[in-house]
Amino acid sequence: MACTESDKAKITCLHRHAIYDSMAGNMIRKLKVEGMTVFQRPESFHFVPGINIIVGGNDSGKSHLMKLCYAISKWGCGGSRRDLPEVWAEEKRLRQDLLRVFGTRDLTSLTSRSGGHDVVARVRASLEGDKVPPGTADMAFTFKAHCEEEGLRISTMPERYLSSNAVFLSPREVLSIYPCYMQAGKRYPELLDSASWELCRALETEPSAPLPQALRYVVKQIEQLLGGKLQRRNGRFYLQRPGQEALELNLIAEGFKRIGTLGLLLSNGTVRPGTALFWDEPEMNLNAGHLPLLVNLMMTLCRAGVQLVLTTHSLFLLRELVIQLAEQQNRSVSRRFFGLQAGQVAGPRVSEAEELDQLAHLDSLEAEQEQADRYLSLMPNLSDEI
Repeated sequence: MACTESDKAKITCLHRHAIYDSMAGNMIRKLKVEGMTVFQRPESFHFVPGINIIVGGNDSGKSHLMKLCYAISKWGCGGSRRDLPEVWAEEKRLRQDLLRVFGTRDLTSLTSRSGGHDVVARVRASLEGDKVPPGTADMAFTFKAHCEEEGLRISTMPERYLSSNAVFLSPREVLSIYPCYMQAGKRYPELLDSASWELCRALETEPSAPLPQALRYVVKQIEQLLGGKLQRRNGRFYLQRPGQEALELNLIAEGFKRIGTLGLLLSNGTVRPGTALFWDEPEMNLNAGHLPLLVNLMMTLCRAGVQLVLTTHSLFLLRELVIQLAEQQNRSVSRRFFGLQAGQVAGPRVSEAEELDQLAHLDSLEAEQEQADRYLSLMPNLSDEI
């Protein structure tokens, strides 16, 4: 579903009326990690308030990076409202968030595999947000392999916690499994995939305030793509299309269910200006023809004050991002590209830049380009045969 000239005119109008303040939203700004999962050596990442795109192939660490950022943001957004929270309680909460987000049984599983028996994971992060100026929400923690009894230690506690929220959209769609997850999760939440469980809980949120105009536009565009509205009835979700019986979600395309989930989270206020939205492979199970609209919606969210962090290895999606970021109405959207190239010994090679073509060489993108070149080289031969 491509954007028409009328759509672009509406987007420009929304842009003029959007209230965008880099300090208005809650966001992760800096991260330094060492000795954790694939990141054996020290690596630093600098995020922007707008859109952050993590590019890399399989086993390069892009999903690990996103999950770590989400776990820290979730912890920073869910902090105690007391002026001086107990450090031991916050250490316990952060440990639980890390284990549940990564789906591991212990902290040792999160340490670098190639760092030896005594490897220590070290993480430092900076968060910012509304009434949380730079430097007041910095945090740092460590944990050691095979020392579970020592647990996780926070060496730097934030002076303030963020007031908004962080949302993680995983590649797994949750609308069709919602009934089972809600039944099992209320009794055994520790047995469920954390990202899916948190999404299911968020889907139960009741709207509390009118949507800003820009977010209403995104919801409307998603409903037009689906051909109807998603509704919850008797503990299940259905797609209601005009003039038709309500469709069970097992009959709906996977990609539509994933983007439909975003529409529901926008409608009930879970995703709002100030939210940090982590989106793992947003292009999954979506036809390439829908990706221009998908990117258009991303731009609208960023202009409305949502920080977006996404992972991808789709060259088509990356090119569409570059194209739309160059458009006049999106010039105000801050952007940062991160390239992760899987390494055999010392972990991934990391690069970051404001533009995609400034990243270091990435095999995952080169493979798609090389295949396109091989395909185009066949065209003269095919023409001769015809």
